[in-house]
Amino acid sequence: MKRLWNLLISLEVGLVLLALVCIVMGAGSFGLSGDVATALNSMPLFVWLREFSLATTWWLWLTIVLLALLALNTLCCSADTVFQRFSSNAILAWLPPQLIHAGFLLIVLAHLQSALWGFKGAIEIPEGAGFQLPDGAAVQVARVGAIFSPMGGDRPLGYKALLVTQETAGQGGVTISPNHPWFSNGYGVYIKHAEPGQPPVALLEVHREPGAAMAMAGAVLFTIGNLLLLHTRSRSREFMLESDEA
Repeated sequence: MKRLWNLLISLEVGLVLLALVCIVMGAGSFGLSGDVATALNSMPLFVWLREFSLATTWWLWLTIVLLALLALNTLCCSADTVFQRFSSNAILAWLPPQLIHAGFLLIVLAHLQSALWGFKGAIEIPEGAGFQLPDGAAVQVARVGAIFSPMGGDRPLGYKALLVTQETAGQGGVTISPNHPWFSNGYGVYIKHAEPGQPPVALLEVHREPGAAMAMAGAVLFTIGNLLLLHTRSRSREFMLESDEA
């Protein structure tokens, strides 16, 4: 049992798992092309895994297994440190790695949450038409426009669309552009393209990322942990230099 625990908390095992994740993802992604690659970017991960055969998706299934083992290794390492090496006098020594571990675990859980319960969809819709969000909310595309360069040319500089819903009708609707989507009940509506015409047509994407808040929290913890670790290592180096000079 002790040998198993030592294996679970081993840094070397964690590094091997991380290297295997990189190798497997590299091998799988370089072999991905065509409609299969396009589909991977247009739907939640587990929907994509169900849609295609194991011969196509093997590398992502293996990546999920390796990431689960890496998360277990991270969790065990943190538990071992907290329960056996905790010291309030050395909090700056043990806290940064735990924050980094916690941030990593939250990011992994966030991606798992979005992969299981997320939503991705695209629709081409003409000006004046409407569509429904997956939660049943009705959205009308009241106006579609493209911004062109004053120097002329056919390539637009940007796109925009005016969306009118029950909750935004009193404000005259809401205008979305590539960097300014509209969010409603966890769903984000993005404009990806617009084509002039009679009427003009917009390409919209609807996303739902339930793990976004958790991923942000994980990223914050991961960043704080790294900054604290850098500060601690810097202070230790200064102390050693002062000791050598003395």
